[in-house]
Amino acid sequence: MKEQVNYWKQFYENQKRFSPSSFATICLPFLTGKTIELGCGNGRDLYYFRDNGVNIKGVDSAFESNYIIKSDIGKYIKENKSPNFVYTRFFWHSISDELQLKIIKWTKEYIFIEARTTEDKSTKKIFNNHFRNYVNVSKLVEQLKENKFNIEFLIEGKGLSKMKSEDPHIIRLIARKVS
Repeated sequence: MKEQVNYWKQFYENQKRFSPSSFATICLPFLTGKTIELGCGNGRDLYYFRDNGVNIKGVDSAFESNYIIKSDIGKYIKENKSPNFVYTRFFWHSISDELQLKIIKWTKEYIFIEARTTEDKSTKKIFNNHFRNYVNVSKLVEQLKENKFNIEFLIEGKGLSKMKSEDPHIIRLIARKVS
């Protein structure tokens, strides 16, 4: 775990603030209440959401700022109540199956996930020297349904999140918890 924290700390020290991801622009209209971004890094999407009136904070194990709490995600969700909206982008595939399930159970209303899928294992990576827990899409959908979520939006494939020469196979998912 410490290796991962050090990897991401160094990664974000060398990054400037990017424009928001296209996934963030899709999710913005849904974010009408208190929101947390887990694994937010340097706040690329978080600051876009804040600039557009979303009540949001971020949690990241390697980075902190005015709106980003530096904390282990597992510890954070254990010690804090979930807000209505949980947003994760390119974070879900960097955590264990166990932590993924804890986040699903912790989420109160909506969860937003963009992550690399098992179809991306053989894709050439720009940043390839860290842990990835590629998402099995059918397993994720099953876990969400078992925990009383309706899938409101789901798309997967390439061409959704290109960066330089890299075109990962990803899932974009929005799910709402029902009573």
